[in-house]
Amino acid sequence: MTKVLAAEWARHNILVNCIAPAYTETEMTAGMRNSPQILEQLTGATPLGRLAKPEEIAGMAVFLASEAASFMTGQIVLVDGGWTAI
Repeated sequence: MTKVLAAEWARHNILVNCIAPAYTETEMTAGMRNSPQILEQLTGATPLGRLAKPEEIAGMAVFLASEAASFMTGQIVLVDGGWTAI
């Protein structure tokens, strides 16, 4: 969807990108984080060995909204602590 929308809307100077975050320390993940076994599985599968902090995901959103990303469209940016690297 990201790539199709980026291609369709580029002629209107509309940029379309996607942030694909890993598990992040939010209310939605509180149940998983409160289970030592699940937390160990998640952090063990992440090369950085921890969950993301919300501000780490927000940093990518700030970048994508900035002029620094003005020639970037149709991209899926993984902010996953290396989850997909292994």
